[in-house]
Amino acid sequence: MNTPNHIRIWEWTDAPEELKQLSTNGGDEDWVALLPPKFNGKWISWMDEGSPFGCCCVDDYQHAELPGYTVRIGSHA
Repeated sequence: MNTPNHIRIWEWTDAPEELKQLSTNGGDEDWVALLPPKFNGKWISWMDEGSPFGCCCVDDYQHAELPGYTVRIGSHA
């Protein structure tokens, strides 16, 4: 995967497998986002828990192969 300098978002079914494997939610995932380092620590309101991105849960994971990149997964339960 190339390293974008922008937020990249996929519907769960279209997301790269290596990103989907990070989830510990158990099947209720809806969205996956890859955030580059320039977004670390920044508030992104449309990705908050309770938003359409993750109406019940939004989890963050550090990408193992892309230092500074965050994977955000939104789920409906």
